[in-house]
This record gives sequence, structure tokens and C-alpha cells, in this order.
Amino acid sequence: MLENLPLRENKSEEKQIEEILFRAVNLFEKTGLKELAEKWDTILKMYVGKKVLTKKDIYYNSE
Repeated sequence: MLENLPLRENKSEEKQIEEILFRAVNLFEKTGLKELAEKWDTILKMYVGKKVLTKKDIYYNSE
């Protein structure tokens, strides 16, 4: 059974989005919707990857 835990309010908006995507992937996997789980997993990976690239760009441009 999925835990219905509220998102923590002290997290940044970016972390909340990442957590929502992660929870969506888990929900789809647990309910047998493999195709949707794979699509949302791809979205999650792209989001996390873009976040990492953005932070690197900010770091390198600040030097």
C-alpha cells in the first residue's frame, strides 16, 4: 500500500517537483501501469538532469 505522506513544507519547490515525479513513478509501477511508469521515469530523469546542468551553468558562470 502506498503511504499517503504529505510533501514536506520546508523543501524547496524543485525538490517537491522531483518528489512528486518519483512518487508518480512508484504509483504507476505498483498499480501495474508499466508503460506509464517508464514514461514518467523518463520525465523524472530529464528533470533531474536539467536541474544538474542548470546548477553547473550557474557555478561556471559565476567564476
